[in-house]
Amino acid sequence: MVLVLKRIVSCLALMVVSVALAAQQGSAGQEKQQQPSEQEQAMVQRLYETQISGSDSDFYEAHQTFMDYLESRQEWDKYYRTWLNRVIYEVNHKRFHRAFGEIHHINDDIKEHHQEHYLYISNMGLGFFYNGCNQPEMGEKFFRRALQGIDAEKNPVAVFNAYLSLAQSLSFKRPAEAMACLDSLPKQMLANPMYDSGVLGYRCIIANKMGDHEAFYRYFTRYDSIRHHLPAQFNAANLQQVMVCHNLIQKDYQQALAWCDSLDVPLTATELRINVYEEMGDWEQAFRASQLKDSLDHANEHESIELHMADMMHDIDLIQAEQDKAEMRRVQLVIVVLMSVAIIALLIGMLIFRRKKNRRLEEQFLQLQEARNSTKAGQAIRRAFVSTIQQKLKSPINVLRGYARIFNNPDFLLKSEERPKRYHDILAAARSIESLMDPVLDSFAQGATGITEEERTICRETLRSPLLTLINTAEIIIDGKGQISQDEYLQLRADVCHNAYHVASATHQLILFSLYGDEFSTPKQTRIGLNEMARSILSSYDRHPSIDESRNVATEFKTDVADDVMIDTSPLMQDLLNCLLDNADKYATGGTVLLSCHDDGNGTYAISVTNEGPAIPAADAQRIFEPFVRLSSSEHSLGIGLALARRLAISMGYNVSLDLEYTDGVRFVVTGI
Repeated sequence: MVLVLKRIVSCLALMVVSVALAAQQGSAGQEKQQQPSEQEQAMVQRLYETQISGSDSDFYEAHQTFMDYLESRQEWDKYYRTWLNRVIYEVNHKRFHRAFGEIHHINDDIKEHHQEHYLYISNMGLGFFYNGCNQPEMGEKFFRRALQGIDAEKNPVAVFNAYLSLAQSLSFKRPAEAMACLDSLPKQMLANPMYDSGVLGYRCIIANKMGDHEAFYRYFTRYDSIRHHLPAQFNAANLQQVMVCHNLIQKDYQQALAWCDSLDVPLTATELRINVYEEMGDWEQAFRASQLKDSLDHANEHESIELHMADMMHDIDLIQAEQDKAEMRRVQLVIVVLMSVAIIALLIGMLIFRRKKNRRLEEQFLQLQEARNSTKAGQAIRRAFVSTIQQKLKSPINVLRGYARIFNNPDFLLKSEERPKRYHDILAAARSIESLMDPVLDSFAQGATGITEEERTICRETLRSPLLTLINTAEIIIDGKGQISQDEYLQLRADVCHNAYHVASATHQLILFSLYGDEFSTPKQTRIGLNEMARSILSSYDRHPSIDESRNVATEFKTDVADDVMIDTSPLMQDLLNCLLDNADKYATGGTVLLSCHDDGNGTYAISVTNEGPAIPAADAQRIFEPFVRLSSSEHSLGIGLALARRLAISMGYNVSLDLEYTDGVRFVVTGI
């Protein structure tokens, strides 16, 4: 009887960890690096030992210490591979919501540090996540994505880990393909006995599962040779499983049981004993071992539910902190709190009932645990989904903004034969945005901020009307094939310019509002001169195309701050100021839109945006920063520009307010910089 692969997930993941940690010290074929210091080697060894021990507090402490060390030295390759170890650790302990959260943080960190060539790390993490959730097909998908993003010549260790992990996904249902995948491992990596012995052990387990004893002995001979002759370089991640397989083939059941006893993990040892007793035909012992396994499973489940309850209470605290924002949200939070309390009460009741009727509770508890995991995973996936949509929409939004910018220049002319190609680009971008509009609104409705059905209808109508107009106008120009009169074409081009800007800006703002609507904290890791930043943002600002050609609005920059003043901020500052510039430009009746930098005299600085036009009543000074508020019923905008500006400011630790003392127009001030 062959051994099942039920425990290979954690064993293989552990082997990948050991490979990754060993790679921290450098290997042949990688880029030349400085030899790690004794301090770094000690931290690597400590992290590996705590990973094996399974002590959460020790592992988290060792992991954070090493991460801080690598970040301070900006050694990003080691930094992200070490972070992946945290994901694997959480998956092995079945804390999938924590694992998914770590993957999301890795993805954000890669983008913030502009290290996009390490995005394969995120795909590796998702592969382990889905394998741990018993979804090997999804795991295979993300491991293959990871392989596509790795430079095999510069990073053979990453290729080695990705192929090894892909083999893990295939081994669930297609062991023959898993074995073939191991054949694709970089040969130069297998020259290292530590890597080679780890792979040989895994090959032995798969060969035993396939019933191929000849292949098993071929791999086992090399594996056992490394174990005896090179013990210091031997990878023992799967040793007990391999030796149990070997002794079962030899029918040496007592020795197989002895290897089971050598395991430090009771649940894994018990599962192996069940296989040995079944092979021996000792069904009584197999039954007793199964009872012991059930008892250990229940203990693990009890520990898991305590972790879930602790996380749930943490979520309740966060939800209650949001209650003061708006009445609508307070109603939603009360519902969530009541549901959470009900779930906690149900879990406590189930634990009490379990003492009396253990067998019946097992099924109910497992069903509840699956529902909880599914809900937590769904909540974590939403933000990742919005980020994915943001990436997909970045290109069409830039296309529309680019054409709006050049078409807003009356001196820009296109030859008749050039028009179809240009407007095909606009049409493709508009249709791409149209196809993703409903998913964007769905993700927004499901977020922490949430929107009502009425607000969702406002968003759809506000976006769809100019979007359809843009599509229809572009199609008219394309179908005209250059035969439209110049006057008519210029009018159509003005409509395209106006609608392209509106659609691009509104879609971009809606996505940012969905991502940062829950006051997500944004690290300020960009150091730049205050005046330099303000000038750059103003010079790159796309003027709002106006249908009213008589309206003549200029832009100007002023400052009373020295050019050598430096600040720490985030790239989101550009989106914040663009929101304020959009509002000032849109409602200016003429004159100048002024961007100014000021010294507040208390160690902080301020940036103001001023226009010349109608003032905002003092009674509306706070209401204008609420989402979907439009002071005029004739407006057709989304009404989230100022709300987004305040959310972005809060996420960076700033504040945005209306200057009520200014009466010649409108002045918005960003303080606390």
